[in-house]
Amino acid sequence: MDEATADDTPKVLLCGPPRVGKTSILKVVFQKLSPHETLFLEATQKIELTAVLRNPLVKFKILDCPGSFIFDDSTDPSLFSKISAVVFVIDACEEPFTNAVSKAKKVIELAHKINPKIAFDILIHKVDGAKFFNDDRKAEIHSTIHDKLMEELQDKVDARINFHCTSIYDHTIFEAFSKIVQMLIPQLSLLEECLEVLITNSRMEKAYLFDVVSKIYIASDPQPVDLQWYELCSDMIDVVIDVSCIYGLAEEGAMATSIEQDTKSSCIIHLNNSTLLYLKEVDRCLALVCILREENFDRQHLLDYNIKVFREALAEASQACTAREPGSRGYLAS
Repeated sequence: MDEATADDTPKVLLCGPPRVGKTSILKVVFQKLSPHETLFLEATQKIELTAVLRNPLVKFKILDCPGSFIFDDSTDPSLFSKISAVVFVIDACEEPFTNAVSKAKKVIELAHKINPKIAFDILIHKVDGAKFFNDDRKAEIHSTIHDKLMEELQDKVDARINFHCTSIYDHTIFEAFSKIVQMLIPQLSLLEECLEVLITNSRMEKAYLFDVVSKIYIASDPQPVDLQWYELCSDMIDVVIDVSCIYGLAEEGAMATSIEQDTKSSCIIHLNNSTLLYLKEVDRCLALVCILREENFDRQHLLDYNIKVFREALAEASQACTAREPGSRGYLAS
């Protein structure tokens, strides 16, 4: 517990009933474990800490809490005092959700009492079976759990609570954690403004800033996110990583450099609907993936210049983030 709360790095508490898939989510999203391999994971016995330290912008820790952990008045307040977000996982197949909603209520009330700034996200997980063959069924489950929990919390907690339907077998879990991680980034509004300026001046349809290791996007322009386009961009990163590992340039006697460490990788994929995907590495473990019409790609040199300007703004944001860390140059202690 002391190690988990020892510093000011943003932290996410991942909790929920036993066997709902908490550790599987963590392993699939942040440690590249195949979803099918999660069947062999053992139950978590104690709070386990996972550090995600890619660069100054993508820097946080996740506390994986065992399902047997009891949240009550005897819970150490330090567990919530430095937590930025609580992610509570509910098994969508375990109806009628009474026990899960009751536990979620206890966690939210206790956490909010200790730290009112905590954000809460409810993952309605495992919506990938035969029961969820269409979106209407998912929406029904979403509505049921939302209404039950909000009724339990009525007039007791004034907190931001988001609900997500997720599965480790598709991109929904990555989409959900993209939104969770974005709330941990102080420079999010700046990144979104920079992306909006970029797509406006470059005639793009959409732009995402990806963490290429986990394939979650840490920022996007204000245009609504289309899950299908997000899936294509995510799959593009997989392709580029695979190709760069095989054919990437490397020093004599060394392995090829992966896009995860490279800052100069780029890729263009033309689709059959007159649209193309354009990827440019902009920092360590960060890639800009743009969606644009082919007719708007006629002046690539101008597009590359605009991305260069965006990269410079991103570097300034990273430097500002580093300067806020205690012990770093430029940090002003209060």
